[in-house]
Amino acid sequence: MAITRINHCWIPMPDGARLGARLWIPDNEQPCPAVLEYIPYRKDDYSAKRDSNTIAHFAKHGYACVRVDMRGSGSSDGVLYDEYSDQEVDDGVAVIEWIAEQPWCNGKVGTMGISWGGITGLQLAQRSPEALKTIIVLGATDQRYYDDAGYYLGCLVGQTLGWAAIMFGYNTRPPDPELAGEDWKDLWLERLQQTPHYLERWFEHQHNDEYWRNNSADSDYDAIEIPVYAISGHADCWPNTVSRLLQNLQVPLRGLQGAWCHRYPHLGIPGPAVDFLSDAIRWFDQWLKDEETGIMDEAGYQVFLQDSVKPQTYYDNRPGRWIGLTGWPSDQIEIGQFHLSCGRLSAQPASGEAMEICSPQTTGLLSGEYMPWFSFGPAEELPGDQRTEDAGSLVFDTDTLAEPLEILGNAVAALQLCSDQPQALVAARLCDVWPDGSSTLITRGILNLSQRKGKSNPVSMTPGEPVEVEIELNHSAYVVPEGHRLRLALSTSYWPMAWPSPTNTRLTVYPGSSALKLPLIRKNAVNAALTEFGNSVIGEPEPTTSLRPVSQKREIRFDSQRNLDVLEITADNGKTRFEETGMEMGSKSLYRFSIGETDPLSAIAEYDWEWEYGRGDWQTKTHTYTKITSDAAYFYLHAVSVAWEGGNQVFHRQWQQKFKRDHF
Repeated sequence: MAITRINHCWIPMPDGARLGARLWIPDNEQPCPAVLEYIPYRKDDYSAKRDSNTIAHFAKHGYACVRVDMRGSGSSDGVLYDEYSDQEVDDGVAVIEWIAEQPWCNGKVGTMGISWGGITGLQLAQRSPEALKTIIVLGATDQRYYDDAGYYLGCLVGQTLGWAAIMFGYNTRPPDPELAGEDWKDLWLERLQQTPHYLERWFEHQHNDEYWRNNSADSDYDAIEIPVYAISGHADCWPNTVSRLLQNLQVPLRGLQGAWCHRYPHLGIPGPAVDFLSDAIRWFDQWLKDEETGIMDEAGYQVFLQDSVKPQTYYDNRPGRWIGLTGWPSDQIEIGQFHLSCGRLSAQPASGEAMEICSPQTTGLLSGEYMPWFSFGPAEELPGDQRTEDAGSLVFDTDTLAEPLEILGNAVAALQLCSDQPQALVAARLCDVWPDGSSTLITRGILNLSQRKGKSNPVSMTPGEPVEVEIELNHSAYVVPEGHRLRLALSTSYWPMAWPSPTNTRLTVYPGSSALKLPLIRKNAVNAALTEFGNSVIGEPEPTTSLRPVSQKREIRFDSQRNLDVLEITADNGKTRFEETGMEMGSKSLYRFSIGETDPLSAIAEYDWEWEYGRGDWQTKTHTYTKITSDAAYFYLHAVSVAWEGGNQVFHRQWQQKFKRDHF
């Protein structure tokens, strides 16, 4: 099918602002449905290669494809003041209405997006614009506070503070003068001067208040009244969303969960990648073209059940098999209960003496990335061998298994414990322990114990007073084989995945009153009809030339002068020229997490980003640096933003702020 590509056009907003869009329009005689991806990631360079082999693919199958940069990003007008704002969602509704009115559109629109784009798809569905008929949601969250950015699992997270630091760098990049026009520099300086550091607002909202609930899908599931296809991966930072949407939405619904990380399934790492684009076409044909494709006759929830693997920080592919359920929750799942005793998990209740744990603050350095992405190629982003982490934890093991355990769902550690300090956290990990002692992470969960009664109204622990808590671990699908052991590991620190409590907290766990609730696939489980995925199909990429290769390094070292253990991740993300436009783009980053083994107040998180953009004589560069520290009472934010044009500095700003610790 012949396609007309429009690299740039303007979509007018009701207030007079303009959003930049790229279009792929089938050369049809009749108007056709449209597929929209609406994100803040620069359609003309940063995401151009991915867009050309993802959303553009649908144009070959009779869909007008529209890729829009949000207000404040790329060459669109305005400033990106925050994530998921009312303005952002209002603009998205206006974009859908504009698409529906175009002569090439038949008035039916679907959205597709991963991460920010998936979250926005849910928010747009809640607004119910008439033309929006279905959404495909990938690698997203329906719970902004619990899962998103700064408060992953309800803990202030060292690594996800880095998302604010990443956006701090992203937001400094200049618009393209060839698109934004002669006022490009005024727009650039406006963004440099007015865009806040997102951490300012996040530190001001440390609990699940109205700020986080606004435009969070879980605040009103019933507002979503159109069909939803929800997709994620076990290695993604948001593996819980698919099952929660299946459980809470009352619309035609389908779920898919593979082994991959924060990537589209046809680009999935770890594999197996699948032919997601063909699957998405079937979904859109069903709901935008009113064609009976049979997709709703297949498993409502299709999951890749992972086989046991030795711990590695990168996998090309994971072994396993696809299974199908009619939906979620499923009667194919039963809850197995394992009781805690001294170092053991057993099927029968057992008494045991109280056990204490005060983990080294370095426990967690092998946790891997919060959001494995492999955005610039293979890297050490997955959790490594957990034996070092286990050594700093209380561990409870089953006997050597006489038959496999097939886990599917959210395990729960139901614990009776007490703390010797008002503030504490507990991290729980499930591990697959091999006969040689290797320990593969299956899943994990973290609980800020001040949020044991809810994430909106924290209550400090009363030292010495036993309480009963439940730690829900992330959704997983994993087979622990015969001859292995299942391990539950509990720790009082998990750096840098969770910011440490202000004291070296000691927890006392009462095994006789504690248990692990494990979701297991029934032995007589029956598969629903599986989708027969073909091999991954990738569209034609945007023509580019590499000007500088990618290089990455991850190391843990000891800084003897400061008595700190340091995790340092350095990356030259390379430099690329986009041949059609001549735009050249490059970046470098450094993440550094430092902590003393016995000093929680020594924690330091640092994020350094450098961006280069240019074409011919027009050359720009930006540099941002973010540093977070804390004492017993406050968090401290130090940040710097600098920009150059043609080698001349055109902007410099510093942040020095403190925020009271509120039950963290």
